[in-house]
Amino acid sequence: MEENSTRWLAIREASRRVLIEENLVIHVPKDDVETWQRLILNMADSMPQRLHFPIIKEGFFSVSKNAGSLFVLDSDEPESKEHLWLPYPASTLMTDLIQMCSELLLAGYPGCSGCGYRDEEEKWDETAHRNRLKKLGK
Repeated sequence: MEENSTRWLAIREASRRVLIEENLVIHVPKDDVETWQRLILNMADSMPQRLHFPIIKEGFFSVSKNAGSLFVLDSDEPESKEHLWLPYPASTLMTDLIQMCSELLLAGYPGCSGCGYRDEEEKWDETAHRNRLKKLGK
């Protein structure tokens, strides 16, 4: 995946959300539970001030917060722009998220300025993201 590509930027944003959002439940296939549990341990090592971490459960891949999805993984564009749209295969998305989360943690995210590779830590622009996806034919 090319750095600063549309996919890369979206995976970075999704990873940031996984690292900072509270009350997350992450469902992953049985074969991936251990990998995700290792990520949670890495988060605990990197963020000792944090008291609550995402809960990993077995199931189809999803990331939810308070019974609502944190990302929309469907290939069809959702109407609401409140959620990050990730129209990518779940199997590669899970691998990419683990890798990106690990990279961000190694860089010191979320406690550092700019280590999230976002210029001036601007707020995510879901409209611009979706326009980039449409140009790519997603």
